[in-house]
Amino acid sequence: MTQPIMVDTSGQKVSSFHAGQQIGIESTLTNNGQSEQKFAYMVQVLGSNGETQYFESTSAAMLPSQAFTTSQVWIPKSTGQYTIEVFVWSSLSSPIPLTNVSQIPLTVT
Repeated sequence: MTQPIMVDTSGQKVSSFHAGQQIGIESTLTNNGQSEQKFAYMVQVLGSNGETQYFESTSAAMLPSQAFTTSQVWIPKSTGQYTIEVFVWSSLSSPIPLTNVSQIPLTVT
């Protein structure tokens, strides 16, 4: 999994964030294995007190050597400090981690 980037609705990278703005949290996943790999791409947004503000996932499967770019769209309701966590498991029902958790601090104005 590539380091997640924040994108706007047209897929362009953004670096400033505002309440009510659609923020795409995007990563590219690559199956480096020799067989098909099922996965769940998960995005969790934590508030300044560590509470979950948003959680969403996408599940799919990739063929060997296939790359897949995916994103989840989060709309912050209020200004503040947030932590974006992105990780990939084998599935939601059989949670075997396939990547480390990427954490990104984010300020919404």
